[in-house]
Amino acid sequence: MREVADMVKNVDKKKNKQTKKPPEPESLKKLAGVYPKLKTYGIAVAVLIIAYYGYLIRMKTAKLKYFVDPDTFYHFEIFKEAVKHGIPSYFAYADPPTGIKLGGSLGLYVIPAKVYNLVFSHLGYSELDFFKMWTPLVGAITIIGIYLLGRKLHSDWAGFWAAVFLAFSYSSYSKTYSGNARGEAPFLMFFVFAVLAMAYYLDEGADWKDLRKAWKKLLWGVLFIVFSWLFMMSWDGSQFGLGVLIAFMGLHPVILFTFGRIGELRKFAYEFYPLMLIVLLGALLMTGIPLIGYRPFVIFALEVYLAIVALTAVMLFGEKAGLDYSDKKHRFGTVLGIGLLGFIAAYAYFGRNLWKFLAGAYQSNPLYQTVAELAGTNWGYVKDVFSIHYVNGAGQDGMLYIFSLVGFLILLSRMGWKLHRGDITGYKEVFLATYYAAATYFLWSAVRFSFQASGAVMLLAGLLLGEVIILVEKMEDTLGTKAMYAVVLALLLLPLPVMGAKDMGRIADGMAAGEHVPQSWQDTLLWMRNNTNPLDSATSWWDYGYWIESSLLSQRRASTDGGHAYDRRYILAKFFSHSGNDGEVDFEAWGLNYLIVWQSDIFKFNAISYLGGAITYGEYKNNPMFMPVGAQYGSTIGFDNRSKTYYVAVFYNGGILQYVPEIIVDLSTGSVYQNKQPNVPYVLYVYPGGWGIMAYDRIAFSNFVQLAFNYVDPRNITDSLKLWANFKLVKSTGDVNTYDFTPFGVYRMDVLVNGTASNGTWVPIYTSFMGKGRLEIPEGNTTVPLLGNHTFRIYISAFGRDVKDGTLIFEAYNNGTLVSREILARNLYINHLNETPITVNIDVPNATNYRLVLIQDGPVGVLNGPVKVNGKEVSPSFPVAPGESGDMELTAAFKEDYSNVTLALRASIVYYLTPNGKDIYKDNFYLDPYQEIITYIPVKSGMSVKAGDNVIKAHVSVPGDVFSAYIEKLKEKYGDNFVVYSTRLEPVFITEKEYVLWEGVS
Repeated sequence: MREVADMVKNVDKKKNKQTKKPPEPESLKKLAGVYPKLKTYGIAVAVLIIAYYGYLIRMKTAKLKYFVDPDTFYHFEIFKEAVKHGIPSYFAYADPPTGIKLGGSLGLYVIPAKVYNLVFSHLGYSELDFFKMWTPLVGAITIIGIYLLGRKLHSDWAGFWAAVFLAFSYSSYSKTYSGNARGEAPFLMFFVFAVLAMAYYLDEGADWKDLRKAWKKLLWGVLFIVFSWLFMMSWDGSQFGLGVLIAFMGLHPVILFTFGRIGELRKFAYEFYPLMLIVLLGALLMTGIPLIGYRPFVIFALEVYLAIVALTAVMLFGEKAGLDYSDKKHRFGTVLGIGLLGFIAAYAYFGRNLWKFLAGAYQSNPLYQTVAELAGTNWGYVKDVFSIHYVNGAGQDGMLYIFSLVGFLILLSRMGWKLHRGDITGYKEVFLATYYAAATYFLWSAVRFSFQASGAVMLLAGLLLGEVIILVEKMEDTLGTKAMYAVVLALLLLPLPVMGAKDMGRIADGMAAGEHVPQSWQDTLLWMRNNTNPLDSATSWWDYGYWIESSLLSQRRASTDGGHAYDRRYILAKFFSHSGNDGEVDFEAWGLNYLIVWQSDIFKFNAISYLGGAITYGEYKNNPMFMPVGAQYGSTIGFDNRSKTYYVAVFYNGGILQYVPEIIVDLSTGSVYQNKQPNVPYVLYVYPGGWGIMAYDRIAFSNFVQLAFNYVDPRNITDSLKLWANFKLVKSTGDVNTYDFTPFGVYRMDVLVNGTASNGTWVPIYTSFMGKGRLEIPEGNTTVPLLGNHTFRIYISAFGRDVKDGTLIFEAYNNGTLVSREILARNLYINHLNETPITVNIDVPNATNYRLVLIQDGPVGVLNGPVKVNGKEVSPSFPVAPGESGDMELTAAFKEDYSNVTLALRASIVYYLTPNGKDIYKDNFYLDPYQEIITYIPVKSGMSVKAGDNVIKAHVSVPGDVFSAYIEKLKEKYGDNFVVYSTRLEPVFITEKEYVLWEGVS
């Protein structure tokens, strides 16, 4: 036995000898002493440096003269209004002729305006300089905030890596660089600090009996409320943040209750619920200003809040009423049963609106199928915005999202393990899980939510790396060794953000390399600013509306832009994608003066053609409307002598595909050739130099093609003549054409040379292709003036609007002085869909200039200030509801003095027909849009107005059936395939108005 005992002792000695560790070097002992401070203060300093560098990257585009993002032009205008007026209420330059009442969350403008007025204006910054630095500043502060939040919810390392990744992530950069001042950036900043304040508030102990000792908790509670209001003011999409808080408020108590932590549940309810109630009630009050724009969602959140309070009351006091809370199964069953009943009740109350919280990106109309930001997300997009490494601006790895997903799985595993062991998970883990789950849902709903998701993604990515380093810190080693390993590991991971910083710097340099408003657009809009009336309006495709409205460019009214007059997009698309009668719309109802057409819109023409009803949804998805052809595009134009066929050869996957278009238009000669056996439904336009454009046959001769490329429809010259009569080219940069619009114009003029009007000989003397005309007739090898009395046949194009009770007048001028004025016709009527020429006699004097003028009633003026009814500011495009009345006050501006003016409310409707049914996702779906004026409701007549602003007051009363009766007739006519898109009730001013139909010279 003794031998055995000695043997055991010897073994123990050997074991002890083998496991004995060498003494720790002095350097590691010093590191062990310094490491905690290094981690706490060193990381904080590093984050400040990183935030500053992130700010510098985001400021690179500030050197540009114009903003990068088109929407920012609009936001800058309203920011300036907020600087001057506090809370802005009206913007005159959108949606003419009325302008718009500003809505949404106006805190987006008020907050930076207050910061500017209180601080930066006193430091010498101009409004433009501050506005350019606002979003980079917000981005830098958010980087610091995400560090503090990650540190509070997890660890120093988690906060550090979250901040590093956010600083150099494209998902964050995309909304925080200078020149992109939307609401997402301040929303995320304030949301992060609201959650940070919430965490400190919930962690802070307090003796509520002595409020002086509870000042810290009270301070954090107040900060939570204030930051919550600020993030809700900052952006209409901040419903997301409020929804996360409500979801967290509902989920955490359920977990506490299910696992029997009634005391913690009671403490959470008593501390957090009152704060949320203050947040919601305050937000509800602010929706009336509106600093916060989404009143229905705030009401919905309040109702959900009350439901959670009721559920919590059952959880806290239900046992006293006889409910069985003896174990987890009974408690969870109680929650499940009550939740199910609540859901049924909510669905019965809200119906399909219940899904709006989880369907923020979903829009069930054709317009939103064409908006890129609402496109469904795929891995390629996620990889692009959440990568660490970028090549030529494209994300290569998507590692940030992968890191976050792994971090989320670790978080869920930890929560699950703790719950399995009966250890209740903390609110921090519940909040992180709730936040990430909601952010991921929205991220995969639409690409527009990538920035909103960036906060949660970076927090969970930081959590992953934080977990790895903390795992090292918990190793069974000496403190110095663990500190060394942690530092070494951090240094090994450091190349990830360094790579991201370099790549993001290159992306920023690329964005700052040149102006994002093309030079041709700059030239066009600055020309418009200097050569048109300040009350004029212009339109192009809606993407450029904010450029038109901007005080940095033309500062003219835009018929439709990125956020307003969505109904007009259908009508504008119909005009662009059709020709002839099919493409005529009433532009005068918009107060339109100028039309701008950009050749580059060929790349947006699938959406334009689809919204305009020229193609089906299947064609929109699968058939490009335009395809460039040439060596630089991997294709060539050829001609087969044997078959006498033009074709396009495309080099594809090592082979050659041969496309035979229907029609070939040679733009160098004007010749038109038709292939006998085409195999693709395209028209080939051939340019000098051997390159060309293939245009889809349905839109190949559309108004857009004719106006953008200065080309006529060879199949119907008359329709082209009419188009050029109503749209006169006044400015061209080569790729951007600007047209002066008039609803009535002469497109052809003939003169009778012998015989009678019915059986004589008519000689054409003018077409609208000529521009200004000449009153002369060919005679031999020359021309002679048409002086004296002659019979003319005049062809008038009425574009989208009939001529009614018009008076046609001929005027002659000598060097600007009127020398003759002759009435040619009275009570003139021309149907714009079936125009016929009129025959008149004109006594032509010898003069330098001539004009044909149409006098008839038409709209004049624009609104130039807010509209009030009974003292309350209302929507200027719908000031009074049907069946209601009131005293209206408005400001109207006119270019000149007018007498006998009538103020009326113009009731109009935009609707579309769906001949193949309403399922917008079927390939054969297409729409046919219409804009119609229903009636004019007289308000005040016999007025005289002066040039400039006029304040007008009148009593207004609107019949209750002004829309309903008309809509019912349309429903009877078209049945189920009829969709009302919008209705308008606009104040307009009608008076006798002059339209110049034709101008000539001697």
